[in-house]
Amino acid sequence: MVRLLEVLELSLILNSKKILDSISLSFDRGINLIAGPNGSGKTTLLRILVGLLKPSSGRILLDGLDITLKRAHERVKLGIIMAPERMKLPLSLTVDENLRFCDRDKAYEYFPELKKISGKKAKDLSGGERQMVILARAFAASSKYLLLDEPFQGLHEKIKERVLELLEEEKRKKGILVVTHDELEKVFSISDSIYILVNGKILYAGEKKGGEKILRKFFI
Repeated sequence: MVRLLEVLELSLILNSKKILDSISLSFDRGINLIAGPNGSGKTTLLRILVGLLKPSSGRILLDGLDITLKRAHERVKLGIIMAPERMKLPLSLTVDENLRFCDRDKAYEYFPELKKISGKKAKDLSGGERQMVILARAFAASSKYLLLDEPFQGLHEKIKERVLELLEEEKRKKGILVVTHDELEKVFSISDSIYILVNGKILYAGEKKGGEKILRKFFI
């Protein structure tokens, strides 16, 4: 069976420190939750998958295709989209202009609050409004795999609930990889698979049921 997204023997060494230690993982469609303490390598893994960091060794496969050497913009064309934590938006562009690279109608459907401020420049947005723009661009893009790093940051409770609803809707169509501390228990409840990273190594990888005890002991 060809997995949607795989990493094989992936390692990263930065400044003589091993950040990821020869990890092998496979991600299918559905919600794949990556959990672990701060500094365990979660965000680093996402950045490698999307092409923002180059691994020291190992391979990355998308639908069986080796994409290890492909650049970030090439991976976007192949369907790997990321909404990074604290992503910087072009401050001089309006909300509407920042949404020009995705399906704008869909973006406004997902987050109708943005339609009301479509002419507002990014520099004048609140933290929560900026986060909505980032998420709208990610959810409304054409993707096979959606990588979300701390997606709930800065959002009001009502918007957090909508993001959870979007995750449940989208998981039927694509693979979704989520790194989060906020709303961890709620994301866990709708996840299909759990991956627990500690000190750059895999503590657990597999079905939600098998990882629940470990996750609750350390993180929930």
